Amino acid sequence: MAFCFCLVLAVALLLPAAASAANLLVLNEDEEAVVWTLHADKVTNLNNSKVLEGEGSVALRQGEDYLKADFVRYFSATNWVLLKGHVEVKMGEDLLEAEEAEFDLGNRIGWLKNGKVFVDGPHIYFTGEQINKHWGDFYSFRNAKVTACDGDTPAWSVSAREATIELDGYSQLWHTSFAVNDTDMAYVPYFILPMKMKRQTGFLFPEFGRSEKLGLWYGQSFYWAINESSDMTVSEQWIEKRGLMHGIEFRHQYDLHSKGWWRLDALYDNTIDRRELDEEDGLNEDGLVRTNPERFWVRGMYDGYLGDPHWKFKADLDIVSDQNYLREFKQGSNAFYPTRDTLKEYFGRDLQEIDQNRTSEFKVTRDWDRVGIAFGARFEQNLNIGNGNLSSESNTTLQTMPQFDVFLFKGGLPLVGSTQFPVELEAEAHAENFYRHNGTRGSRFEVHPSLSVPLVSEYGSIIPKVGWRQTQYATDKVQQLDTDKGDGKGTSRSIPDFSVTAFTELARNYEFEDAKDFAATKDNVGEERWVGLRHSFQPRFEYSNVPNINQTDNPYYDATDRIEAQNELRVSLVNLLTRKSAMVTMADGEDDSVPMLAYDYKDVARFRLEQAYDLREAERTDMLDEYERRPLSDLEAELAVTPLKYVNLTNRSFWSPYTGRITRHEHMVGVFMDDVGRIDTGLDYRDKIDEYKRQREDRLRMLTTEATLSFFKPWSFKTIYRADIEKGADLEKTVELIYTHQCFEIIAQFSKTSDDESVNLYFKIPGLSF
Repeated sequence: MAFCFCLVLAVALLLPAAASAANLLVLNEDEEAVVWTLHADKVTNLNNSKVLEGEGSVALRQGEDYLKADFVRYFSATNWVLLKGHVEVKMGEDLLEAEEAEFDLGNRIGWLKNGKVFVDGPHIYFTGEQINKHWGDFYSFRNAKVTACDGDTPAWSVSAREATIELDGYSQLWHTSFAVNDTDMAYVPYFILPMKMKRQTGFLFPEFGRSEKLGLWYGQSFYWAINESSDMTVSEQWIEKRGLMHGIEFRHQYDLHSKGWWRLDALYDNTIDRRELDEEDGLNEDGLVRTNPERFWVRGMYDGYLGDPHWKFKADLDIVSDQNYLREFKQGSNAFYPTRDTLKEYFGRDLQEIDQNRTSEFKVTRDWDRVGIAFGARFEQNLNIGNGNLSSESNTTLQTMPQFDVFLFKGGLPLVGSTQFPVELEAEAHAENFYRHNGTRGSRFEVHPSLSVPLVSEYGSIIPKVGWRQTQYATDKVQQLDTDKGDGKGTSRSIPDFSVTAFTELARNYEFEDAKDFAATKDNVGEERWVGLRHSFQPRFEYSNVPNINQTDNPYYDATDRIEAQNELRVSLVNLLTRKSAMVTMADGEDDSVPMLAYDYKDVARFRLEQAYDLREAERTDMLDEYERRPLSDLEAELAVTPLKYVNLTNRSFWSPYTGRITRHEHMVGVFMDDVGRIDTGLDYRDKIDEYKRQREDRLRMLTTEATLSFFKPWSFKTIYRADIEKGADLEKTVELIYTHQCFEIIAQFSKTSDDESVNLYFKIPGLSF
């Protein structure tokens, strides 16, 4: 009986399960038994079932792996299989095609004749006259051709006499030629391609262009994937009129709570600028010279912690060699604006504007339930100092080193017995040490507690608040600047403050009539419509009072040292429209997916009016012969409208009730649509002002337009236009023409600014290195 059972089992495994199918028992590389299933139009047993042949639409399958061909011969003694005609093989993530192939099903090794291998991760195709698949994920090729492009005639390819692939590693090619549309363009003795999506060491594709100020330039970078947590990029940029710029960039992220990005670029400049003022050179309108040939820019950011993730640590580094560096070297991926975009994406923090002093700082923070502390320092680099300009002894730039802050977050007072007082307490305290070469130096200590009583009812809320600001000064050196008033020898100040805020909301909901007929069915899945609208009206009143305390003789470090008196009433009225929409979606039911309505809410229109009345200005007695009293502030009107998914509009206007004119405008319009593009336009306007409380000598009108059109794929078009309408001058004209292919991207850029004109060309080929 045992013999019969074994015979039946053998027949079940080796003989056809049907006229066109058979099950093959194979020992894999781990000595584990797996079953491959053979399907074909015709299956034949030969040599006492030691050989099986399949003809016509043959397929061998094991899990998600398969081998397909017109003809298959399987040898049970060696687990070896021969495939002929339209061979297709899938093993893991790899796809193989060939005219003829042989494979060991157990060890998964073999060879292909006139074959092709597709590696899904980096999207790379390999073809060769002879392809050998070795143990594991290693291939070798003879007379190979490599490309990332789909199609019979690839946009680019690399041919090689010999090649190897190690999946999740590299492909190495020897005696190669680079071709465009199958036309050889260049010979390279050795070539490397990364074979995985993970970061890979290698040369990045070069960048090059031409600028009026810099001449021709060419940039080449080498990327080093140090390990899973860090990498480094070393770059060299040849600049025709300036020399060779060296760059190094280091990134690291050792855990979920810490990450850093650092970069240094430096060159010995062949050109120095000793001219004090040159009207033909926009960079020199500041009247400064530049005598330093050694030029550099070091910058970086870090987010992390000290010992414990609750002790957060943030650091920003931004130091440049001179006032013109960032304005001159604006080409390439190491320039100001690409760096700024990178840091904003990684850290959510911004650099100072391109023409402002550079700021470096660090801060350590720790928060508990009601208390927070912070410790840090801040260094500001004055770009007017050095390089043949002002000396460091005349530097009045203020440095904060160090600063310590304590915060008591708003919350109720402690219980007395079982009674909870309806009073909220908040406070903040600061200790800062200020240093500068020229000017008053010393320390400032300040504490500012506040008590508030929120009175809430069904009709609205009223929140009175009272506070006290106590400041102490410890001055090391008294040297008041020309802009300071008083002798700077004051040691303290005490300033109370009081405010009261009152607000409420009136609202009404509107349900659309056709919303009742909008039912969720399988036929209208994905359909969306508005089903309701909510209109809310929110009036708000704020009164603020700070007495007039003489602070003239106190040291002046920043605006905090001069708290202005205030006696003001501010009123704002907000109208808000919120739409309610419903979309039909599919949700899991007890037995099957069922259609249901999913609701979404969005503010589609917001209109705000705001104006203040200054009671101190209404009672002013000085300079009435020159400036009349104007206690009413400008009336501010703000309108934000997003009626559709692809349109947004924001307008802010300030109107003076005394002159009857607009004193300030901010208009922004955005139109965007998937697969079409986006257009954003902004107009800023500032009028001249000559009042007792404010002055503006020049009128300003600035226009900015950015447009990206991607309708004519694979071509896309991007443009940036900035203009000073008041002066009739163009500030920037940038045009980019982008061709995006499945396996490469070309960016042609033309840019003209007030101080330079450049033409740049960028090539991006995914995964290409050599």
